[in-house]
Amino acid sequence: MSSVREKARLAGTGENEWFFDFGKAAFGRLVVELDAAESGVIGISLGECIKDGRVDPAPGGFRRYFHTQYEVKCGKNSFEVQFPPHQAPNPALKKCLPPEGIEIMPFRYAQINGENIISAGVERLSYFGNFNDEAAEFESSSAALNEVWEFCKYSIKATNVFDCYVDGDRERLPYEGDAYINQLGHFCCDADYAKAANTIERVLNVPTWPIEWRLLMPVIVRDYVLYSGDITHLNRWKALLDECLFMDKCGGNGLLPEKFDYVKNGENVRTIIDWPVGERDNCEFGSYMTVPNCYLYEALLAMNELYGDEMYLTKAAVIKAALHRYLKKDGIFVDSDSSAHSSIHSLVFPIAFDVADEADWNNLRPLIEAKGMPCSVYAAQYVLDACFICGLEQHAIKLISRRGERSWLGMIDQGSTISMEAWSNELKPNQDWNHAWGAAPANVIPRRLCGIRPVKDGFGEFIVEPKPGDLEFFRFRQPTLHGAVTVEYRKGEGTTVTLPDGKREKFSGSSKIFKLA
Repeated sequence: MSSVREKARLAGTGENEWFFDFGKAAFGRLVVELDAAESGVIGISLGECIKDGRVDPAPGGFRRYFHTQYEVKCGKNSFEVQFPPHQAPNPALKKCLPPEGIEIMPFRYAQINGENIISAGVERLSYFGNFNDEAAEFESSSAALNEVWEFCKYSIKATNVFDCYVDGDRERLPYEGDAYINQLGHFCCDADYAKAANTIERVLNVPTWPIEWRLLMPVIVRDYVLYSGDITHLNRWKALLDECLFMDKCGGNGLLPEKFDYVKNGENVRTIIDWPVGERDNCEFGSYMTVPNCYLYEALLAMNELYGDEMYLTKAAVIKAALHRYLKKDGIFVDSDSSAHSSIHSLVFPIAFDVADEADWNNLRPLIEAKGMPCSVYAAQYVLDACFICGLEQHAIKLISRRGERSWLGMIDQGSTISMEAWSNELKPNQDWNHAWGAAPANVIPRRLCGIRPVKDGFGEFIVEPKPGDLEFFRFRQPTLHGAVTVEYRKGEGTTVTLPDGKREKFSGSSKIFKLA
């Protein structure tokens, strides 16, 4: 963990006012240097948002704004602005820690006001976790796609400042759903796995309330092992992972019910589908639901990969058969056993988690394409995954690179430089503007568009399965334990893979397996 001194651009001046822009938001502290004509009081304002060309004093929700006053003396002054302790909505929950126990906040803009100031300048002590900016690199023939990649890569870097993957500045807590997307993005941007292990340890022992997010834990651990190669914790984690499966809660039809009694850390688990509630695409709840059972199926497959026990595959087969029997009507997966409606979630999770057979894709594709992105930035991960899996890669690329509502370029247009917790403040009024679960393209572009995914522990073997749509070319450098793997695609020329030892291999098929160890 280290701090970087970053200078701000003087973006505007007014009567007794200096306004500075650091270009991007970051967690940090502010250092002020100014020359005062006489002793007196000055005002200092920091924030993530602007209004009318100045720091917005009322950005709403949990967008950050901070104002303080300082006594300055006549002549040269140099000091570091002190922040009050961070206040989380639920102070009873143990927050993740900032670096070295110091108090930091996310901000992009600084403003100084004072009648007695002759000149002023600021620097930000920006704090980042261990992060190699050069480890991953993406470029393509789409300028919009390139811009989204850089935005999401920086989002992973800027939020990598605490001892675990946190949900954002508001709570500074790890949640399984956030960690899944954050971890994959981090693995695609840098070959550093310590924070992932810390996060897994934390959420296994201090779980959160959504049923589906508990079911993600075996998947998170499987991905951790595939990228890191670290199996030292698996025996110790197994009992906790088995507990995440809720195996004893399944009904006579083999499916996990929407509601059941299970209290952990004083809180009863419940089905989430998506968050906030308004992002559920009118999903209709019932006794048994498609989405949580898709999570369960994927969790069982992950447990078999981790521990090699055929019991998990046997149970997974029961779940898949029951999903097809009880939660598919006229060839389409529906929300619940009492519903004929299919939310976007009930269409994409069966594909993303391999519940849907290829024979089902023809029925699901037109519905997915017609819906677009009627879900949260969290569920966007699974929409994009499903599209690349089932042959809608051009639709997925369009969703990633478009402007306007429900888009990553839309986040940038709203003024954020780090991925947001929601598509807009209107959709989630209490959102923060530094939430890594909003950075799904940081892993979807490498894993799905470029098609680089480990298939053996520690990237010992990996697949390259590019799905470039109508792109003319792309190039991606993927960090691994063994060094960088570079994949380059050019339309009409095929795909070239460069291994860490410098060997290059060209192929023209749809996919190829490579070995590193």
